[in-house]
Amino acid sequence: MRTSRIVVLSLVACLSAFISAGAQTSEQEWHDLTDQYLVNADFSKGVNYGLDDVGKVSMGIRTFDGWKADVKPSTSVGGSTFAYGTAVTFNATAIPAVGPDGQGGGACLALCAGLNAEVVFYQEMKMAPGNYKLVVTSMNLNERSQNGDALAGWWKNADENTLSTCSYFPTGEWMNDTICFTIPELTKSRVQVGLRAVGGTTRMTAYLIIDRVQLWRDIPFGPDDEEALLPEVIGDTRFARGATMAFGRIKEVHGDNIVESGYCWATHPKPTIDDNHTTTKLENNGTVYWLKNLQPATIYYMRAYAKTAAGRVGYADDIKFCTVPKGNVTYWYNNGGDEAANKRVNDAATRACEIFNDLSSMVKHFNIGYSAGTPTADCYYGDEPWMNMGANSSYQRAGTIMHEMQHGFGVIPYTTQWNKNILRERLDGEGRGTGHWLGERVSAFLDFWDNTTGSQLNGDYQHLWPYGINGASEDNGRNELYFANAMIGQALGEDGLEHRSNTFAEPCYIFEQEDDVKYYLTNEAVDRGKLTSFLSADEGGRLSWMNVAADDARNDDHAAWYITFSPAKQYYQLRNAATGQYLSFSGGFKTVVRDTPTANEQLHLMKGRVKVAHGGKAQRGFWLVHPTGTMTPNCMQANANGALGSATFNLANTSTRQRWLILTADELQETTGMEAPTMEQNISKEICIDGIYTLDGRRLNTEKAQLKPGLYIINGRKWVVK
Repeated sequence: MRTSRIVVLSLVACLSAFISAGAQTSEQEWHDLTDQYLVNADFSKGVNYGLDDVGKVSMGIRTFDGWKADVKPSTSVGGSTFAYGTAVTFNATAIPAVGPDGQGGGACLALCAGLNAEVVFYQEMKMAPGNYKLVVTSMNLNERSQNGDALAGWWKNADENTLSTCSYFPTGEWMNDTICFTIPELTKSRVQVGLRAVGGTTRMTAYLIIDRVQLWRDIPFGPDDEEALLPEVIGDTRFARGATMAFGRIKEVHGDNIVESGYCWATHPKPTIDDNHTTTKLENNGTVYWLKNLQPATIYYMRAYAKTAAGRVGYADDIKFCTVPKGNVTYWYNNGGDEAANKRVNDAATRACEIFNDLSSMVKHFNIGYSAGTPTADCYYGDEPWMNMGANSSYQRAGTIMHEMQHGFGVIPYTTQWNKNILRERLDGEGRGTGHWLGERVSAFLDFWDNTTGSQLNGDYQHLWPYGINGASEDNGRNELYFANAMIGQALGEDGLEHRSNTFAEPCYIFEQEDDVKYYLTNEAVDRGKLTSFLSADEGGRLSWMNVAADDARNDDHAAWYITFSPAKQYYQLRNAATGQYLSFSGGFKTVVRDTPTANEQLHLMKGRVKVAHGGKAQRGFWLVHPTGTMTPNCMQANANGALGSATFNLANTSTRQRWLILTADELQETTGMEAPTMEQNISKEICIDGIYTLDGRRLNTEKAQLKPGLYIINGRKWVVK
């Protein structure tokens, strides 16, 4: 077999292509981008058949590093990588001992096709603009045929591609096939090598071995390439978090040669893998990434990432979240069983407490007594519940302990919201809560954990499902089950289930605020100024919901509020943008001067369960609750005639006067579709300072009570008359 020279093909065609594209051709400088864009371009990684292998290879496609296969049809084609000098034959033909440089070592890709088939190996990527040339070094091993269609080249789609024109392959001679193409803008495409048969059998088409692939361009590697080669990562905006753990999903990763994916996190925006990262996974209807060893009660940012074989990392958008304070769930056990039973119960209770403490902010002490007469186990509700643990060893497990602890946390047929009809779908024949749980936080968790939409927790008067661990048969011991049970318990509390006698709900970071953004609050109730009136404070600390148009509210800082959050207690603070005074509760709601907020200025925000439309969008409002350590705290309510008052917190959907939409300035703009007043629109407050005017500046000699519905300027302010 002759291997003495390299035949160069397609160079004239390459130059002609660039001439037609307006590129320079004299003393053209080329820059080798092979290592930046291609993985395993010399086929030496993940070789299918090495020096120690023996045997015969003909048909079939083998996988190897960096390249994907595309064959038509899936039979009558062959594609594998071989080390030079291997004893394995390809279509009864020996693989050369050396490559085109005459040296041993290295490897090649061998291709064959018959019965009008074709085989292509490719790498898909984004490519930056420029004039390119792809050089494929190959040799034909078939002494019977020198024919075939080379399929090497650049491919975007069936209509946009540049492939080799080579159809003749001299036997036993190395050749360079050069394919030139131009990319005008950042483009997702692929670089490929391949062969199409021209005869009825493999004997009638060349047997092609490819030594290497090189990619050159007239522009050196630069920032456009860095952007092009980054993987595109689309993270799931849904997530879950506890005290020391958080969990995320990845929706999509676009890019070739992805070797790693996961989540990274930090206490600052835009974390990278150099901060903290994990590839640890759970499996629950798809992959869930598990972040560990987080600090409780801490604001974090996390985002999904993917990494290529070349070490390039692409990131998804940030998710801002706050871990909850670490739970304090403890137990005492009387060790009333035999040694083996006591060990099982202690081990199970220890693990259950650890899981609840890592994934919730719940606080409770459980007393456990061994009770040989108890068939399984039971537990009662209270500030220090008593749990009976029976002699059946199949129930002396962490799942049973967690199930019983849920009873102690309020999943019971009396007293708590689990037994009432506000957060339950209906009452059973004995007046006990049953059916779906209607809380927003639990449903949001289940949507994430199960990778579904529209999820609802179900249950009867003392059981819940899924993840209720309602019996030994449901206890598989997996983290996916135990973690879900604990986080459902936390979410039930955030929805309003009373975990203990001195709290009505578990506070959490439920409204994603930014400290330096101005927010505007409007009541959900139409008769209390929904989208036409906004919570305002005067210099004396008096609160009101002012009847003022949205665009005027944006120009009056008395109607604007800064919102901050304290992770330690999971409470919010509201400070008026004009006066600098904090919203406070002491016998009623008002604003007060404070350098540092006190307990009176802490607000527990609870999210409503009813979507409220505004500006073509919809979102949920919030209760602004003053936490008092009781089951009946006070919350801010819009009273008649613009007055602000306090009322006993009412969890019902109908309590719209207690809930407030929190909007940004941009969201206010969307509610009206109008820009703020300008002099050019003749609505200057200086001109219309006294009296009633139309929006185009005409003074009306009438009383306010006689106005038809519409927008007016009254004493320098914009008003909505209904």
